[in-house]
Order: sequence, then structure tokens, then C-alpha cells
Amino acid sequence: MTNGRPSIRFASHDSEFLSWESAFRAPEERLRDCLIGAYQGWSEKATIAMRRREIPKIMIPVIINLGPPFGVDSTGGGDEAGMERYGSFAAGLHDRYAVVESSGRSQCMQLNLEPLVARRIFGCAMGDLENRVVDLGDILGGGFNDLLAQLHDARDWSDRFALLDSFLGHRLADAPETRPEVAWALRRLQQSGGTVGIGDLAVEIGCSRKRLIALFRDQVGQTPKTVARVIRFNRVVKLLGADSAMGWAELAYDGGYYDQAHFNRDFRDFAGYTPSEYLNRQLPQGGGTRDI
Repeated sequence: MTNGRPSIRFASHDSEFLSWESAFRAPEERLRDCLIGAYQGWSEKATIAMRRREIPKIMIPVIINLGPPFGVDSTGGGDEAGMERYGSFAAGLHDRYAVVESSGRSQCMQLNLEPLVARRIFGCAMGDLENRVVDLGDILGGGFNDLLAQLHDARDWSDRFALLDSFLGHRLADAPETRPEVAWALRRLQQSGGTVGIGDLAVEIGCSRKRLIALFRDQVGQTPKTVARVIRFNRVVKLLGADSAMGWAELAYDGGYYDQAHFNRDFRDFAGYTPSEYLNRQLPQGGGTRDI
């Protein structure tokens, strides 16, 4: 804790083709349940244009751009024809991968919102954002443009993170609360690793399957069945990233899949790669870290 604020952690990477530095800070205590992970700010320099394939997750990434625009293709194609240019943007829940391209230089901030919190902050049905990327100025209005100007003028990452705390706190102060039964059902899916039956969920919260699907589309942004699939897929991705010694069949079973064919099909749908190809294409994550 520094000057009453949570401490900031810095990480960096430097190689022949790519160098970056990132700053991470937890949000204020009152906002901890609203975000997945910490705030992140970063600057990056690369000798070539950078393309990253982003797999679907149950979160709403918000990119606040302080540098050149990004190209984003959320169609799952990843070709030049599908690229649209964005400054600052948010992405709704996806059931396919997206490709994000930078010119090789970038400076941004990112926060990953819980879907139900994004529903409150954005003030629209989350299903309207499914498989879409939207300009933050369009969805948040003039208040966001004021925030962007303040972030540009801020002295350092500490002041920028404090501005995010203030902005989110004000947006949530007058926002309607989420539906408690949807929050409960989403948490149940997450705790089960996406393996609980949708019919069982409907019975547990006392509604029909049709009503549950409608509530999820409005409040979360996808059907509960799709949410469960994405949760299962990300559980396996996490196991892959942990340098697990398990074989593919064992990984599939541990992730809640019926068999390896089911596992491979979801990997192709969500990542566009086989599991082996996905692992081989990960960017270096090394670098020194420090806290202030």
C-alpha cells in the first residue's frame, strides 16, 4: 500500500524483436468483486506488426487506448478483410477467437469486467454485444471521453489507476443491481467447471429453461450452455499452461469432456488451433518484476 493506494507491480520483457513493460494494480477494495484480476497498463515496442489470437473467456475485456489504434477481427477469420480499426473498445462474450493487431507500438490500459458488472456499467443487454467489439465512446458516452483526456494527462500509472477507480465507482453508484438468481447460476457454473446441467440450474433457481436462457442472454451475454462450454475450455487451457504432465485424453477428462474428440472439437472452435499448435504459439511471458 502506497499513499493509501494498493501497490503496483511491474513486469518487463526485452528481446531482439519485442520489448514491453506492464504495470498491474488491484482495484480499490469496493471494486474487487467487479473485476477479474488487476488493472493493467502497458507499453510495447516490436520491430514488426503484432497479431494476437484471443480465445473466448467469461469476462468483458475493456481496452483504453493511449496510443495508436488497433485492428480487431472478431469474426474468427483473422484475415485483413475482417479487420476493423479501434481506439478504445470493449468486447462482448464470444464463442470464437478474435485477432487483435497492433502496429508494433502500443500504450494501453486494460480491465476485465465480470459480465454482470459490465451489464450495469454499460446499461445495455449483454446479448447485444455477443461476438461484437464496440467503441467505448459509443457505449459509455461523453463521460468516457473526459476520462480518456484525464488519463492522457496523468503523471504516471498510479494516477491513471486511481482515475479508473473513481470512474468505475461513479458508474456503479447509480446503476441497477443485477438479477441475484442469474448471479447465483453463473457462479454455480463457474464453481462446477461448466459441468452442471442447464436443466438442473433452472430447477435450482425455480424457473424454466427458456426463462433461464433469456436471463443469461440479457445479463451475461450468452446462453448458459455456451457459457458452460467456454468455462470447460478455459479450465483445460489453464491446465495446459501449468506444464501438466497429463496426456491429452486425461486433460480432456479432467476438464469435463466426454472424450478427446469432444475436447479437440471445442479447441478448434474456440482457438482455431489444435492443443499442440496453441501451446507452440504462446508469446514469451518472462521478464523481471518489481513492486512499488
